[in-house]
Amino acid sequence: MITLDQYAGVWKHHVDWNGACQHAAELLLDRVNRLLTQYESEKRPLDVNKKTNTNISGEVYGGFRPLDCQIGAKQSSHKLGMAVDVYDPYNTIDIWIDANPSVLEKYDLYREHPVSTMTWCHLSTKAPKSGKRTFIP
Repeated sequence: MITLDQYAGVWKHHVDWNGACQHAAELLLDRVNRLLTQYESEKRPLDVNKKTNTNISGEVYGGFRPLDCQIGAKQSSHKLGMAVDVYDPYNTIDIWIDANPSVLEKYDLYREHPVSTMTWCHLSTKAPKSGKRTFIP
């Protein structure tokens, strides 16, 4: 499961990692971790990213990102503490969600379409403008 400390990563002392972002991230991680617990109980153990030693994808930018980060949009949900890229090297989480799309509604989460996230599963508490649970950014 993903902890708040893991989510903040190298940015845990950054000025942008403030109370509002931490609160948003706590809500996000509660929902994501419950979804991942269900996934593990039905499918298989989560893969651990050897670069982060967590279930977070990438090397630095899969969890929280500061506002001045060049990766992502200006109001990216990562910069608001509202999104995480879960390490999914074989797309097994995305395949499971495709087969069980109601899990996104159950945990009140949104997901970037798997065509945009080939080795990770982007999950967010921030609804896209379309309101669709699975969206193309």
